[in-house]
Amino acid sequence: MINEILAYLTQRNDYIIWAGYAQFAHLGIKPSPDVDIYVKSEDSLKEISKDFVEKGWKVIHQPKAISALWDKLEKNGVTFDIMYSEPASIFFEDRVLLKINENEVLCISKEALFLTKMGALTSKGRVEDKRKRDLNAILQLREIIDPEKVKEIVKRLPDSYWKIGWV
Repeated sequence: MINEILAYLTQRNDYIIWAGYAQFAHLGIKPSPDVDIYVKSEDSLKEISKDFVEKGWKVIHQPKAISALWDKLEKNGVTFDIMYSEPASIFFEDRVLLKINENEVLCISKEALFLTKMGALTSKGRVEDKRKRDLNAILQLREIIDPEKVKEIVKRLPDSYWKIGWV
């Protein structure tokens, strides 16, 4: 199921993988069986969701967050979170092409991943298991990030990052 998602994404350029699979791509930390992406528009969210529903995936959640719209799809225990967030568009400027399971996909940069992991670590309701993974990722990323790139991204971060830990 993961390879189905990744292979599909190789045909698009309107997304970035973030969270666990970006962490896997940058650091090799084993992810949970889900892929999280930001997309560039609501239309992209609708199109990708429709394509996966046609492939037998089920929409299990369509929450409306403070600054985002997203669909959570599921098939055989694998989840695929497709999010559109206007504030998250800042991360598209720094995306990188990385190989995951023989698929070249667009991922959030390691500097942006560092900042999103710091935000997640301090967000309300974060479960302890995820906090431990976040901290591990932050410590590893500190060794490989470019501080100047982090500073540039910090200048572009929206208020939602500083207030709730998410964009």
